Amino acid sequence: MELYVFQFVLFLMLFLRTTSLIAMAPVFGHVAVPVQVKVGLGAFMAFVLYPVLAARTPHLDLQLAPLVIMGVQEVLTGLFIGFAMGLIFSGVRAAGELIGFELGLSIATAFDPETGPNNVIGAFLYLVAMLVFLLVNGHHVVLQALVLSYDAVPLNGLVFGGAAVDRLVRLTGLVFIVAVQCAAPVIVASFLVNIALAILSRVAPAVNVFIVSFPVKIAVGMLVLMTSAPFLVFAFKKLLGGFQEQVLQFVRVL
Repeated sequence: MELYVFQFVLFLMLFLRTTSLIAMAPVFGHVAVPVQVKVGLGAFMAFVLYPVLAARTPHLDLQLAPLVIMGVQEVLTGLFIGFAMGLIFSGVRAAGELIGFELGLSIATAFDPETGPNNVIGAFLYLVAMLVFLLVNGHHVVLQALVLSYDAVPLNGLVFGGAAVDRLVRLTGLVFIVAVQCAAPVIVASFLVNIALAILSRVAPAVNVFIVSFPVKIAVGMLVLMTSAPFLVFAFKKLLGGFQEQVLQFVRVL
């Protein structure tokens, strides 16, 4: 009887970590993915990893209080890893916010059930980033990070030390780098348009520059965005490659 209880508790701990990671991970944790699918995928991954963990014969205290603490640790481990992997997508959303603000589109927002009100440019860039993420097998990296986490953080072994905090801070800093790099072409074009309109207001004071600026900035911004789209995909692909390695390093120091 005790053996069956041990097996059930071990599977439950695996299920908690895998499900919490999948709920936070990019693509897997998207709001378009039904909750039933997320739970089913978490149970499937726990079932696949069970023989590997059972062969290591981990020590589990079957008392109620230690089990609750261990369950909380497993959930936090999954949430930390999933949160770290989703940071680069936060940078892409921030780039869309910057572009929308520069083009004057921040007033027109679309309701996104995942993040609330969001501008159209940010939603578009987010979808493109998700496609590139799948193209470079980013979903494989999510599963690789999950498997690697059991080597770095065994059951009941979560210690969020200084090295992990330093790695997480560096990953968070990449949000601003990604946002600026992705939005840079449109920001520079908008700056040049503002200079041109300022000169026009001096040369021809009769022209209502305030009214003219809206369609001009939107047209120039869209043109620059369409022209730079292939370069944005290439830049994001390059950033994603380095980001994935940093996430795996973060998992190793947990």
